[in-house]
Parts: sequence; structure tokens; C-alpha cells
Amino acid sequence: MFKKISIFAATLAAFSISLYAVAPDLYNLNVLIQENRAHFEFINVIVSNMIPPKGGEKDPKADPNAKPSEDDKLHDKKMDNSYYYEFLTANQKDLEGNIYYMKNDYSNAFVPLREAQGKLKEIFESALERHNEYTRVLTSYASTRIVRTDDYTAKWLLKKAFAEQKTAENYYTAGWNNAPYQFRNKISLYELGLHASRRARRFALLALIELKTPKDEKRIYKKQKLNEYRDPSYDGSVNDYEYIKKTLRNQIENKHLEQKISTSVTTERPETATSFTFVPNVSPPLDLMEALDDCYNIITYDRISVLEETNNFLKREGSKDNSTPPKKEEAKGGAAPTEKSAPAPAPTAAPVKK
Repeated sequence: MFKKISIFAATLAAFSISLYAVAPDLYNLNVLIQENRAHFEFINVIVSNMIPPKGGEKDPKADPNAKPSEDDKLHDKKMDNSYYYEFLTANQKDLEGNIYYMKNDYSNAFVPLREAQGKLKEIFESALERHNEYTRVLTSYASTRIVRTDDYTAKWLLKKAFAEQKTAENYYTAGWNNAPYQFRNKISLYELGLHASRRARRFALLALIELKTPKDEKRIYKKQKLNEYRDPSYDGSVNDYEYIKKTLRNQIENKHLEQKISTSVTTERPETATSFTFVPNVSPPLDLMEALDDCYNIITYDRISVLEETNNFLKREGSKDNSTPPKKEEAKGGAAPTEKSAPAPAPTAAPVKK
């Protein structure tokens, strides 16, 4: 009997550890807060680049000569996208947990911080799947133009792109198959997958640049840049980004490459990749210049930082709550005042603005 009770207690303890990755104490809560902050900053660039630019529609009945109000300016930046609302929910829970943490109320701080971590896990998972699908579009587009050429350097770069693409898919599958409540492990695997998917895009873009580089310039190009590309973990520098951006822009302007591409995905998808599928001429095309910005962790043009936008929204909501005085509750049933209670003073008229 005692042995059965010991086994049940050990099983219950193991389940509790897997269910709650951290305990609600000062040290672990501080670690959870720092991890959430780092995850918000990392996924912010990827999610911001995934949300297409969308300006607010003006009311046709509005006065065209009226000056835009603050609400109108905010409406122009409205992002009607599921990623925005998911990000807002995670940010709101994280803010709630941080407020409890500042009050030294660690038991109440843990729950919203944990919920924010779980929401971040969902955002990372969806973002990696979508990122991988568009990476397949880019590698498929590049392979149809490179495979049957005699440019061996472009082929080598394309092979590196396919290798990193496979690595990103493996990280997605590993995160998907991880324990359901191991949010920290899942996010770590998905983040590694996003890094690999970015490297795959970068190698594919470099392969296209190499393919379209004139032969008389290839020696200089290889001597100055190719040694840096041989390291798959090389993320590039500002000078490297500016060089590739300028070269890619020139090739697009000279009609050597298309800026926006849409092609059929011929590579095999992992079994878990079922939520999002790229459909040619239906799904939004992939912009090569925007893909390059994302490779270097840059929020591309005409995009708004989701983290900054949700922070501003939460600040506005907080200021509204603080500026509105609480209403006094009236007694139910309209009880008559007692002898000790003083009569309510007559309301004074509001001052008239001149």
C-alpha cells in the first residue's frame, strides 16, 4: 500500500513539474520575465514583416476640410490581423504579470506571465510554419532558374539554402512533438528554426545574385564576398547588408530579377505543416527586398512594429482607466436617508467655456 502511494506521489510530482516549468518565486519569475521580453523583441520583427501594410479607410461622409484627430491618426495605423490581436493578448498578460511582480505579489504574477509565455509559443509556432512555407517558395523559385545552368557557385549556394531549409523544418517538427506544456523548450526550438529559415532565404538570394552577376565581375565578387558566405552561421554585418541590398536592387531595376515572386512549391512539406499552404496567384507574393530585410532582422518599409503598437495601445487603455473616476454605487431599493445622514448637495452647473 505504501509503495503504491509513493508511486502515485512521484507521478503527481512529475506531472506538476511538466505542467509548470517554473515555480512562482522571486528568482524564477525574474527569469521568466527576462525570457518573455527577449522573445517579444525577437518575434516582433518577424510578425511585423508578415503583416501586410494596411491604411485605414476614411469615412466618405466626413468633412474633407476637418483636421485629423488623434483617433484618426491611430486608425491609419490600425492592423486588422490575427497576429496583431494574438500579440496584443500576450503583451497584455505579460504587462499584468509584471505589475503583480512589482507589487511583490509573486503568486498572482506567475499565472499571467505563464499565459503570456503560452501565447508566445503559439505565435512562434504559427510564424515559423508560415516563414518556412515562404522560404520554400523562394528556394523553389531559385531552383528553377539555377539547376540547369553551368554556374557552380550559384548551385553551391542553392544547396546551402536547401540544407538550411531542411534544418528549419526539422526544428519545427521537433518543437511540435515536444511536450505540450514545455513552452520554454518549444519556443527555443522554434526560434532556432526561424534562424535557419532566415539563413536559407539569405543563401537563396545570394544564389540568385551570383547567377545574375556578369562574368567579368564574378572574380571580384568571389574574392571579396564569397569567403564570408562559406560560414553558414555568419549573419552578416551592416556593410554586408548594404552591399547585398544595393546589388539586389540594381538587378531588379535592370529587369534581371523580379521583385515579387509567386511560384508553385515543389519541395516536400513535413507532415505537421498543414495550417498554412502557399497558393500561387492567390496567396500574397514574396517580395525579395522585404525578404532580405527580414534576413537581417530589420522591420521592412511600410511596416509597423507590432510590439510598439501594442505597447501604445496598452498605455492608452491604462490612461483611460486612470482618468475616469470610479462611480459611486447607489443603494438598491432607494432607501430613505436616516436622521444622521446629511442631505446631498445640489449639483453645481459646469462652467461655460468662452
